[in-house]
Amino acid sequence: MSEDILPNEAAEEAIRTLVREFYVIARADDLLGPIFNSVVKDWDGHLATMSDFWSGALLGTDRYKAAPFPPHLKLDMGQEHFDRWAELWAPAARQHLPEPLGEKAASMGNGMSHCWGRAFVSMKQQMAEAEAS
Repeated sequence: MSEDILPNEAAEEAIRTLVREFYVIARADDLLGPIFNSVVKDWDGHLATMSDFWSGALLGTDRYKAAPFPPHLKLDMGQEHFDRWAELWAPAARQHLPEPLGEKAASMGNGMSHCWGRAFVSMKQQMAEAEAS
């Protein structure tokens, strides 16, 4: 559990609000929207899962049990998608979460976008090379 921010209902509700509002923005985005809107069929379930993920990342709760990276490998995305996600995530996190939670979420999102994007592109290249050989 995070030592500086303890889970409580207000923090959990703020995370749920952030996730809900972020995906309204992301779904309307020219770059991200087509991906989200074509892949996610159960938005209530996806929002609940993402709220659990961010509750774990920010508050140290343990409701999120999945591996987030593998499902993304099926998607046609590049670093530009991860960069755009971070561009939308950081201001939404700062707007919808109280401090210091908002800055923590923005920072974590930027780091994940950078690391995930690099790993994603690398793995997609390796998968393409393996298929070609």
